[in-house]
Amino acid sequence: MQALYFLATILTILILVIRILVKLIRKRPILKTIKVILYFFIIYILLWGIFYFKAKNQTVPLATDICFDDWCATVTSFEKAEKIGNQVPSGQFIILTIKMTNKAKGIAQKPSEPRVHIIDDNSHIWSASVAGQKALENVQGHLLPIDQRLELHQSLETKIVFDVSKNAKSLNALIEEGPFITKLLLRDDNKIFKIQ
Repeated sequence: MQALYFLATILTILILVIRILVKLIRKRPILKTIKVILYFFIIYILLWGIFYFKAKNQTVPLATDICFDDWCATVTSFEKAEKIGNQVPSGQFIILTIKMTNKAKGIAQKPSEPRVHIIDDNSHIWSASVAGQKALENVQGHLLPIDQRLELHQSLETKIVFDVSKNAKSLNALIEEGPFITKLLLRDDNKIFKIQ
């Protein structure tokens, strides 16, 4: 639903910009149209702020699908490791097992810039550890990337390694998908997986 609000706002502003261009060509006043664009822009920013501060983290059980259109992902399990092979973490290694599923009705799916993070109760964010991931692949063999193309109704699993501070409390995993522009959408509650 948030994407529809965003698209409606962009489409309205685009139509109004075209209207301004037409008025400029016809040498008519454009001040009213510019004011309408500014009103739409300000209203959307206010709504974005309200949705942003209203959104909260909602804990869901492990193996609960988080879907972005027809591409779904979930954390099925997690484990902690003191080291992986010869690789020692600067804090602690946490290995998440991620299951990805294509729930489309008729086509293959490839997610658009999927991301998995670990966050703590102080809003510290950890991304995947490149060194830890490489060490795990040296031990277990090649692991699929999270943006793997999935055929119709296909499910695949992969593992992602994080190097998280030992002092971090209340750790949660967050799965996100979409390019930077999705940050401009009206925010919804984050579905998170409790891992500590």
